[in-house]
Amino acid sequence: LRSCVVCSTKTGKRDLIRLVRTQSGKVEIDTTSKIPGRGAYLCHLQACWDTALKKSRLDHKLKGPISPEDRLALREFAQHIAEAPAQNPVP
Repeated sequence: LRSCVVCSTKTGKRDLIRLVRTQSGKVEIDTTSKIPGRGAYLCHLQACWDTALKKSRLDHKLKGPISPEDRLALREFAQHIAEAPAQNPVP
């Protein structure tokens, strides 16, 4: 089980979205769960993404600041999630 860094909902890692800080320092969305690096998980709720990006929770969990470019890419991804409901919503 993994937990969302914002709401602490515990579920299988396939039901969460993994973010990873790569060796180059870039923060990416890891859809395969195989990218090496420091990872953190967020659920599919828009509120969790908003909170994670507004506050420094992701910076802390990923052990370093997130660049403005990466933060913008994550915000755009989060808006896309809000439009499409999760395939396996948590009960």
